[in-house]
Amino acid sequence: MLTDRVWEAITKAFASQMKSAFTGSSFVKEIFTMGYPKLYSMIENLLERISHDTAINLSGKEQIISAVEIFQNAFLAHCLSRLSDLVNSVFPMSSRGSVPSKEQISRIISRIQEEIETVQMDARLTLLVLREIGKVLILLAERAEYQVNRNDVIVSKALYAAY
Repeated sequence: MLTDRVWEAITKAFASQMKSAFTGSSFVKEIFTMGYPKLYSMIENLLERISHDTAINLSGKEQIISAVEIFQNAFLAHCLSRLSDLVNSVFPMSSRGSVPSKEQISRIISRIQEEIETVQMDARLTLLVLREIGKVLILLAERAEYQVNRNDVIVSKALYAAY
């Protein structure tokens, strides 16, 4: 069908432009990466309007969505990086048995809430961000366990030295 061929040409051109924007301009890459939730929402709205007026099928929509996946992946990586950096600053590997303050833990919780609020308008994107948050929570648990074990070793050495 003619509409299928036109749609295929549009999706190929769009995918090419998105890839070119990602690799060709650090400014555009940063804007589309940091603003990915808004970009995704705009594309979803556009596809919804197009599907009302045309016979676009689900695979046609998926082609357009996959064209911006490069920005989605960068957005999720940036989300993971921001949260991991925060956890690493609260639980540095070099510190000896330090316990994070309430403010530091509150900062982590607030940052997690911000990440969720950024994507809450889309269930699929929320699920993807929640997966990244899950990775950070595992890192947080590992760091806390490390600190507890380190404290146990320090206390054990102190007790042994005292006897």
